[in-house]
Amino acid sequence: MKWLLALLVLLGGGVAWAAFAVPTNAAVVNGSAISQASLNSDVNAIAGSSEYQCYLNSQAYLSSNGQSTLPPVAGAGKGQNEGDNPTANSAFVATYLDTVIGHELVDQLAAKRNVTVNAAQLADARSSLENQISAAMQQVAQTAQGQNPQFSCGAVSRPLTGQQVLGSVPSWFADQQVQFVATASALQEDLAGVGSSEANLQGYYEKHRAQFDTVCFNAAEYTDQASAQAAQAAVNFGTPFSQVAGSSTQSGTIPCTELVAVAGELGTSVSTLDSIAVGKASAPINVNGNYIVLELSQRAPTPYATAKRIVSQAVQEVGATATQSAITKAERRATVSVDPRYGTWVPVSASVFTPFTPEKSDLLNAPANQATVSTSTSPFSG
Repeated sequence: MKWLLALLVLLGGGVAWAAFAVPTNAAVVNGSAISQASLNSDVNAIAGSSEYQCYLNSQAYLSSNGQSTLPPVAGAGKGQNEGDNPTANSAFVATYLDTVIGHELVDQLAAKRNVTVNAAQLADARSSLENQISAAMQQVAQTAQGQNPQFSCGAVSRPLTGQQVLGSVPSWFADQQVQFVATASALQEDLAGVGSSEANLQGYYEKHRAQFDTVCFNAAEYTDQASAQAAQAAVNFGTPFSQVAGSSTQSGTIPCTELVAVAGELGTSVSTLDSIAVGKASAPINVNGNYIVLELSQRAPTPYATAKRIVSQAVQEVGATATQSAITKAERRATVSVDPRYGTWVPVSASVFTPFTPEKSDLLNAPANQATVSTSTSPFSG
């Protein structure tokens, strides 16, 4: 459920936005209105931050495995009066409206289950969001788009951090995103059957203490499984790990951290690592086609106060499938109406479908979209 921790899940569509007053809502979701004013304010906040746009582009690029990027925020048109805000790209605004509708459905589902968040959860959510943004910016820096200003904002050697990105948007907008992350996280914890209160999380920790132990591993990577198996056997028969690692393609240490965190990074089960005794080696772990052998060098219990954040993340993972199912059901059952200028709500895909060509009656300033036609037969102006 990583997408729940993402600020925006941008999928496609089309909406026009500018500094004008429209006497209708942008959308209504199960009776709850998403006003045109709030949509305008949000898009204006995004349009004013190149750093935030770089993050959104990076997030979309990474989540699609490099297959798609977002449309630009700024549009080609201009307001009709001096001082008007510039227009926004209709395709971008549609993707954002799609996202706002999705966030509203999550909020409604949380309210239905009496899921609320407190100040401590909001603080944790801000830290989580900042970390997610930082990770996305660092990851995209290692791709073919690392030098592209559209993704890096020029911060090539030192990628933007989450704190910098959130600091580049108005505080109310950043707070709004943090609130969503906190609510979505608490909803996952609730649907995990655990709950999101401090007592709930501590109870889960007490029942699963071992997976939150702090562990330290030595690691060696091999290109084939047979070599990795031979290394495992040698270590378990008493050969020093440093000697065995000499035949590996690369070796080193994994920073000491909670067992569940190491398992998540390697894409293996907690039980696989939990069974390793100190001084012994793991069976080969396939990571992107190479085989990793781990030797457990240290293991110690982690106090709840230290493990609290990873405990919360572990509970959210437990509730991931149930949360996805609940959201899918909520989307399909939702009654959603969208301003025709923006498109049509499609329940099957739970998204806004944008018409390819708008009706003339839907153009906010039709004459401005028409070419100037001269009726003079003279090539010169008089």
